[in-house]
Amino acid sequence: MNKHFIYIASIFSLFSCGGGTSDSSNSGNLNPPISSPPVSQNDVTPLFIQDDMRFYGKTEARAGETIGFALIHENDEAFDVSWTQIDGPPLPILAANSQSIGITPDTSGNYTIGATITKSNGERQNIETSFTVSERAEISIMLDHTAAEMAKVSLHINNRSGRNVSAISWEQTAGVEIAELTEQGQFLFFNAPEVSKDELLELRAQVTLETGNTYSEEVFVLVQNVDINRDGLFFGNNDDVITEDMHAYLPSSPYKTAIESCVYGNRIPNPPNCSFATLPLIGMVTPNPDINDILERTLVSHQWMGDRFRQYLQDSVAGPDMLNLLRGVTAIVISYEVRPSFYWAATGAIYLDANNFWMTPSERDTLNDQPDFRSNFGNELQFLFPWRYVKNNDYYPATFYGNKDLRQTRSFEDVEAEISWLMYHELAHANDFFPPTAWQNINDNTTPLAYFRGNGTNSDVLNNNFPLRSDEMHALAQVSFGGEDATATQKAYTAEDVASFFEPDISPSYYSFFTTREDYATLFERFIMLHRLGAGADVAILSDVDNDQRLITWGQRNRVSDPALADRVEFAVSRVYPELVNVRALIQQLPEEQTLPSGVSWFDAVDLSQTGNSVQEVNKMSKAEKHRRMELDTRRPHHMN
Repeated sequence: MNKHFIYIASIFSLFSCGGGTSDSSNSGNLNPPISSPPVSQNDVTPLFIQDDMRFYGKTEARAGETIGFALIHENDEAFDVSWTQIDGPPLPILAANSQSIGITPDTSGNYTIGATITKSNGERQNIETSFTVSERAEISIMLDHTAAEMAKVSLHINNRSGRNVSAISWEQTAGVEIAELTEQGQFLFFNAPEVSKDELLELRAQVTLETGNTYSEEVFVLVQNVDINRDGLFFGNNDDVITEDMHAYLPSSPYKTAIESCVYGNRIPNPPNCSFATLPLIGMVTPNPDINDILERTLVSHQWMGDRFRQYLQDSVAGPDMLNLLRGVTAIVISYEVRPSFYWAATGAIYLDANNFWMTPSERDTLNDQPDFRSNFGNELQFLFPWRYVKNNDYYPATFYGNKDLRQTRSFEDVEAEISWLMYHELAHANDFFPPTAWQNINDNTTPLAYFRGNGTNSDVLNNNFPLRSDEMHALAQVSFGGEDATATQKAYTAEDVASFFEPDISPSYYSFFTTREDYATLFERFIMLHRLGAGADVAILSDVDNDQRLITWGQRNRVSDPALADRVEFAVSRVYPELVNVRALIQQLPEEQTLPSGVSWFDAVDLSQTGNSVQEVNKMSKAEKHRRMELDTRRPHHMN
């Protein structure tokens, strides 16, 4: 059985561096050689040593190429750091409090950056260095950064050349040996080695283009020696070591110490011991939180994530809903390594994948690209069950940002679309485990986990009163979302078989059959997205056999509007969000459900007024484009219950 499935099963009741050299004898290289300090085969050579701090980095780079810098204490003592730019064209420094940073200058020129180091005894030390940026590079490695020992690490090649890559080879050139490097297209994945002190790794990628030109570059990954509770909440559940670079978004928050120690860290015990007296639900403190109340509970790995969260709460039409729904949480965690997003009753916090929040390509570069561990679940089944949000007969979000090489900037409207459905879903979980009717009666001295274990949930009541009926769909969901092995019977199910199981039932989605918690949260999510944002959900069933054009067997838009689901929708919505009055009337005002035309490509059934041109339209999409889009539309919802 899949290891992650064991992990999920055990907690079901709780969750409902760029700067390098171009090295080739080919005179037609895109990026000619750049001089750099010598690098030994065993250890990275510091650029310089100042007092007891070793400073690593490069003195030259090219525009568009990432240049990395790192700090390590000679005696492995702890310290805090703050990176700033002193001189040169503006730079995006997006990990300003990390021991190592990767910076991608877009403009040639002379730059100076500085680091203010605060040691454990309170002593301060300032270090600065200058570097020169020359003409533009067309290939670079993203991104120099810091990782905890044994944590999951990802790097990727950014190709701005406009030409196809024909070969990529990776090697480790310095530092503690990495056990295994996994290459996947332009991405590299590995687990950071276990270390006894902070160590700097250097890796090199050599890229060959279709022209025959080659390019090589080095990247830094600083591996931190961290204090791990191996029986703790995170490592004890799944052997996961998480980043040490988390910090309160608002340094002046009265909850700074609590959120930094109670909800996300390698030393949190299992079960967690922070009571509501230390970190109460927001709704236990105020019935009408403002944006600052929310941001005081926000924990981030990079400051830009909190900035985007603030912008979303301020500018989104969904913002007022979120302020109310967030009353059911103790904290909001946004990190580059959270994947998938989830809500956890053990801490009362929601954990959000920062991939939903980026707007600039530099912000996107800081994210971990490790795939969702559930990506291959259900691969032996003969059907696909895609889903998506649609608004005004177009995808919602309207733009697909699949290819990192394009260096796209994402609009606020698309970020709003990505964040809203996710937060509505996760906050439905929060308000299931800790419902609004309970907030003022919770004992401050109890913990979130203890409270949950002593009280029922509305999702259980939903299941008792309005249960989903299909045993076949329940069993299939354990394969697709829980990692169970498919039986011979399940492997033989056709798309037509699955449609006959799903269509007459009263579920809004395939995922709803996974657990009662997911059923409850999805009912609320699908309703509120349509009610508040005018975004309806499509669900469809397709054959995965000889169906390259992804023709629909059965599909429906706005299934949440189906009268057969009305009792279930009203039950969930009225309990998650009691501020919405007369929910039955609101349901009746929703756009009616629509049938997606069978025999038409899934990609062409977005604009239902144009499906007559389906064959011509699908032929305009390349096979790669269809593949990337289908990967997105068959993704597992971003949570672990």
